[in-house]
Amino acid sequence: MRRTNHRFLVLAALGLFACGDDDAQQDGDSDTAMSGFTSMDSTDDDDDPSDPDQGTDPDESDDDGNPVTSGEDGGEPEPPGEDPELCDAGDESWAKRVLPAVQGRRPEGIREVRILVQMIEQLDELGVDGRRVVARGLANGDEYFDRWKQFLYEQLRVNVNNDRRNETCYDLFGPEANDSQLAAHIRDNGPAADYGTAFWLGDVVYSALRLDDVSPAYRADLFARLSAPDVAGNVSATELEVMRRANYGQSFESNYLGRKTECLPCHRGDFSVTDVPGDEEADRHWNIPGHFELSVYGPNAGDGNEPRAHAIFRRAGFASIPTDAAPFADRPWGMYEVCGLFDFAATAGSDLLDEEAYMVGDYPQGATIVALDARMRQGFATLVDDGLVLEPDESVADETVAFAYMFAMNFANKTWRELMGYPLVVANNFPRNRAQRDLLELLTNSFADDGYSLRSLLTEIVAHPYFNQAPPDTCTASTPYHLPAIYNPFTKSSTDPNLRGNGVGDGLHRYTAMVLLDMMARTMWWDRPQRFGAQDIEIPGANCGAGGFPECAAGPAQLDFLRDTGVFLNDSESGFNGVDFNGLLHWEYQLAQGEDPGLGGECTGPLGGACATTEDWIEQLVAEGLDAPEATMLDVMVAVKDRVITESEIASSAEVDAIEALTGVSLDDSVADVGAAQAEEAARLYAGLLFNTPQFLLDGVASPDQDAADDPVLVVPGTGTAQLCEHLGDLVLGDAFTWSCSADGITISG
Repeated sequence: MRRTNHRFLVLAALGLFACGDDDAQQDGDSDTAMSGFTSMDSTDDDDDPSDPDQGTDPDESDDDGNPVTSGEDGGEPEPPGEDPELCDAGDESWAKRVLPAVQGRRPEGIREVRILVQMIEQLDELGVDGRRVVARGLANGDEYFDRWKQFLYEQLRVNVNNDRRNETCYDLFGPEANDSQLAAHIRDNGPAADYGTAFWLGDVVYSALRLDDVSPAYRADLFARLSAPDVAGNVSATELEVMRRANYGQSFESNYLGRKTECLPCHRGDFSVTDVPGDEEADRHWNIPGHFELSVYGPNAGDGNEPRAHAIFRRAGFASIPTDAAPFADRPWGMYEVCGLFDFAATAGSDLLDEEAYMVGDYPQGATIVALDARMRQGFATLVDDGLVLEPDESVADETVAFAYMFAMNFANKTWRELMGYPLVVANNFPRNRAQRDLLELLTNSFADDGYSLRSLLTEIVAHPYFNQAPPDTCTASTPYHLPAIYNPFTKSSTDPNLRGNGVGDGLHRYTAMVLLDMMARTMWWDRPQRFGAQDIEIPGANCGAGGFPECAAGPAQLDFLRDTGVFLNDSESGFNGVDFNGLLHWEYQLAQGEDPGLGGECTGPLGGACATTEDWIEQLVAEGLDAPEATMLDVMVAVKDRVITESEIASSAEVDAIEALTGVSLDDSVADVGAAQAEEAARLYAGLLFNTPQFLLDGVASPDQDAADDPVLVVPGTGTAQLCEHLGDLVLGDAFTWSCSADGITISG
């Protein structure tokens, strides 16, 4: 029996069929359940695992007359052992994958990939881990900060349209975004400690990325989240407060803890209905050691009491927005008032609901998130300073440390999923097998031990062997499913031991929506997607209209396109990362002609250079072809293919015939003979085709290495080897190494 992975069918079909996703059943956050079809096993009448003759050939036997099995001539291979059979795809494949992962963009072409490969090889020769140095160096610069600011906004579930949108807090930025001082102040102080200069939440996020500690962004958002309006009709003040607490509390659990109160009766660190201690084959509950839930939710966590868990998130009598009739005056750390106004001294007398509160410890009646923030701050600091300390019974005596570790575990899992396509947990938010558990623990500890460092976490992921696996037929793996069940943990239940692992195809996934859109825009030097829409605010702290925030702009340009691609827009349109028929049709409709879809956001241009404000990449490519008398349309198409999918070879006559049929021009003709208008139209049509291929849309399978003899001869200004080398050398190596650039690439001398 062989599992037929439908994702390989997508590759074969060049994107015409839907690519499924198991996240809807594997991830506990229903807001991020993915669209598309779920994967299925393909069987036939001869593939019954209960058949005693399965895997044998009755016509073949050994010298004793026994049927041949398990890898002898004509038989099945031996079942895989406990250890993965790793098959690294090489530095070129790794370089192609690391740029979208860390910087959210495709390579500028094979020339940039070759420079990164040169760096890795020469750093290895100097006795350092080249891939780790390159990965950590790429985790810097504007592309990195923009890519991961967007990721943090999506994890915090920041609404970008409809009535809970607050772009005046989240989409305005000041000079505080340009250094780490603001984030350091928040890290080291409670919300009553004024920074001295007003700022927006967006400033905090950028500053936290520069500090390389994401915890200040989450602590600040704890308050700013309450600045978004809640719209409800025909309800009493008490009913509105109940709704607010439930909405906020559920968001906090999902965004910070990776848990749901309603799931705790059946699944916790100390107990699970799927736990079978002592029987690894039957055990389906592989928690990281520690009874975290009993510390964070209290000893009665198993009763699933949501009002108690959410009571600390009170809003009535504590928080207001500027349009309220009687706003409060306290501003956390001095944030602009559009990020919320609060009464830090709120008492129980102003609380509409009489609920006991337990979240990271218990509280007196009427407590607010000011008290919760103090415990979060303490937990973040203590975990870094002292590590996780467990009692002999695996309980966690310090509930603040339990919170910090749960936060780190949740963040590590979501970051792994962002890069690798699939979480390390199933729907109950716990790993299902040992391999998932061990990997999640490794990533969690790396993240927390280094002060909630996103750079350290990303480096650990992209340097991990699973990040760059080649198909098993390119190495000596004994089975197609040569990896532990880290992507699809349900294969562990197969009755056939040969099918219990995962293969490279199980890790195939579509890039996340905003990364995919950004890659498309940066590739062609078009405007990137807007995050919130047009911004007309002139005075810091001002509202968009007399009626308040709901009258602000409706949302980003091309809202329907962003929604169908899977971008998180709001709590109701929460995004997805699968591939479905409607999404593919809309993607094709927008891009098949290779024309700018008009997303209206920030402009783009050469890496490290100014924006290409007048001519996009295609126009500049054709101009280069017209200036080169010997340039042919084949040269143009090679450059387009290299630019869009980092594959420069057009070798077969069948591929040439297909391109000529699509574009209506002969690839043997010179660019000058074809003319600027027709050459540009042809190049755009080919680029539009490539945008719709799996090679552009999907990640997880190694791209083939390219022969240097096939490198493009047409080079658009700003994308040549020398320019790319200088940019990458400054970014990755800086002053830590001695290096120089030439037309051949980079040389590192020490």
